[in-house]
Amino acid sequence: MEHLQDALVRAQAGDKDAVAELYHAYAGPLLAYLTTQVRRREDAEDLLGEVFVSAMRDLSRFEGTISGFRAWLYRIASNRAVDLARLNTRRAEEPLAVAVERAGAADPAAEALGRVDRESLWRAVRALPEAQREVVAMRLAGGLSAAEIAEAIGKPVGAVKALQHRALVNLTKALGGPYPEARAGRLEEREEIVD
Repeated sequence: MEHLQDALVRAQAGDKDAVAELYHAYAGPLLAYLTTQVRRREDAEDLLGEVFVSAMRDLSRFEGTISGFRAWLYRIASNRAVDLARLNTRRAEEPLAVAVERAGAADPAAEALGRVDRESLWRAVRALPEAQREVVAMRLAGGLSAAEIAEAIGKPVGAVKALQHRALVNLTKALGGPYPEARAGRLEEREEIVD
């Protein structure tokens, strides 16, 4: 983490290699997060580029540590995903593309089962209330800590932990798995309103 803090300082001073270090450190987790927020991978990739362009444009004004920088990137990503969702609600949505078969798959049956499992998980994640979906995506796909998520979404750490817990309970219910607190019924939609 110390080398990333150094890269942040150098990037703020205009070092292009340091910018590349930051991109390589955060692009993968950010793309994973964005993929959970939008329907198409191409949109997630486009948003990833927009996030870094925006962050690098305003980097000289950023004040904080590398942890704060990481949370700031996720805040930008979250805002861009919301902007795209709003844009998509205003225009006609094209149907989801049919999955393309991969040539040379070692075990087509296992791959098909894996695809079904991923699709079930994706549907369950998309069915979560927005705040829960955002927290679980940042935590699992993005790898952020509860404190970093709290900073990114502007909520207390306790609220983030509660949202994450409810999201995991809801995912377990939706996927039919055993969970001590999971009871049959609809998804829990409560959100923490702690300020």
